[in-house]
Amino acid sequence: MELQKFNFHTHTYRCGHAIGDEHDYIKSAIDNGFTTLGISEHCGFEDFDDPTQRIAFLEMDKYKEDIDKIKDEYSEIEIFTGLEFEYFDDLNSYYDELKSKYDYLIIGQHAKDRKGYYYHDQCTDKDVRYMAYQICTALELGYSKYVAHPDYFMIGREDYSKECEKAMREIVQTAKKVGAVVELNLKGVSYGKKREYNGRPSFKYPHTRTIEIYKEENAEVVCGYDAHRPEFLSMRNYEEDIRKMVGDMNFLTDYKRLLSKNF
Repeated sequence: MELQKFNFHTHTYRCGHAIGDEHDYIKSAIDNGFTTLGISEHCGFEDFDDPTQRIAFLEMDKYKEDIDKIKDEYSEIEIFTGLEFEYFDDLNSYYDELKSKYDYLIIGQHAKDRKGYYYHDQCTDKDVRYMAYQICTALELGYSKYVAHPDYFMIGREDYSKECEKAMREIVQTAKKVGAVVELNLKGVSYGKKREYNGRPSFKYPHTRTIEIYKEENAEVVCGYDAHRPEFLSMRNYEEDIRKMVGDMNFLTDYKRLLSKNF
């Protein structure tokens, strides 16, 4: 089984809930067969300070400088500087700026607003629909070509309702329309199958029904390690497991399509 040699979903200590710096992740990536690594720290916002969830807004420029500076230190691997961001529709000028500065952005919607309403704490059907709106708007505006854990809402709820199906299909169809990929999140896989769907065990995310919708819509998919500690990049068994589980899918091969700039 051929595994990805690239990973674009990687964090560092700066977000407040990961450990290790960029050197630790790069060395682990090299040791475990990766030839391309994107560092995608959780994006900071000027009016949304949460030191356990994201980089401080005032540290954003230093973060970019730090990652850009080490790109030439490692001849064995290609390094890209990115962000995992949440979309809020009053900040388009900020996202325009980020897209012009960073190599790539991934949309990973954890929060409904900048007041601390997180989808992993609670997520009603109405919240699910709004989360889909946020993701789809970010895609349609061209801010990202990569949707991280699109069914993240399953952390904050028990049932995969018809509204969840509708939202997921909308996200996948929008991603296809704009040439974006949707993620099989390996951090979610690492938590194990703690849900049940139609009498079968399921991960919270990527949920069994989400995977079915990916297949039904022929979505282009990517495995995202969502690494919050360096050694997670050594756990290639999670990628092997999910690939065996999903079988034949449209896996991304040309990762450079994810980038905001030409390299």
